[in-house]
This record gives sequence, structure tokens and C-alpha cells, in this order.
Amino acid sequence: MADTLTLKIITPDAVVLEAQVDSVTATAIDGQLQILPHHIPLVTALAIDVLHYRTGKTEETVAVLGGLLEVGENVVTVLSDTAELGHEINEAQAHEAMAKAAAEKTTKLDKMETYETEMAISKAMARVRAVEHVKRRRGLHASHSNLNN
Repeated sequence: MADTLTLKIITPDAVVLEAQVDSVTATAIDGQLQILPHHIPLVTALAIDVLHYRTGKTEETVAVLGGLLEVGENVVTVLSDTAELGHEINEAQAHEAMAKAAAEKTTKLDKMETYETEMAISKAMARVRAVEHVKRRRGLHASHSNLNN
């Protein structure tokens, strides 16, 4: 029996990630869930948020902008229109997109335009949270390295 999971994150353009991991934590539309090896089969709709996966003591993030998560026999598959690895997100662009979407929200009167703007804000917030997690993790590694020197 495997003590790890295979995590696959797939978009229409590419396989964003395929890796052996110890756990996956994601936000479904009805709440957060954690997947460990030998999890029961499951299919759920994902919210726009950050997906975390852990290998050993290392935790990585992926900004997942909605989609589906399926759990099979120690395989977690995420199908999403857009997914970005936390360490590949440009922090300045993510903050700029969030500020732009928030500013646009104040000018929208139509319900559909307001909804689309709120979705843009949610997507930008997920990207910002993913990159901030990477920064915090790097900061911890830097402080631990300084303690060892």
C-alpha cells in the first residue's frame, strides 16, 4: 500500500503539476478538505482558492481558480481552467490585478458586471495568498539558515 498520493493538476493548456505528495488540502465550494493516502473516492467542485500540498516537511501552494477535484486510488486529480504554482506567480502583477479589480467594482452597476468583477477579485486574492505563502516559507528557511550559521 502506498504511503503517498499522486497529485495531478491539469489545465486545458498543460499539466501544471504531477508529483508524489503526502497530503493535499483544498477548498471545495462547501468547505475545506484534506486528502491523505487511502482516502475514499470523492469528486467535488473547487472554490477559487489556494491548494496546499505537503511532501515531508515542505509545503507548496497552487492558486487554483475553481474546477473539479477527484480522488481515486491514491491519486488526486485537479481539473481547472487556470492553476498557477505559488513560486511562479509574479507578486507585483498579482497585487496590481487585485487593486484593479477592486477599483473596477465601484464603477459597476449591472449585476453581471459586478459578479464578473467579484470573480476577478477572488482570482487575484487566490494568487496573492499563494505567493505570500511562498514568501513566508522562504522567510522561515532564511531564519533557520541564519540560526544554523
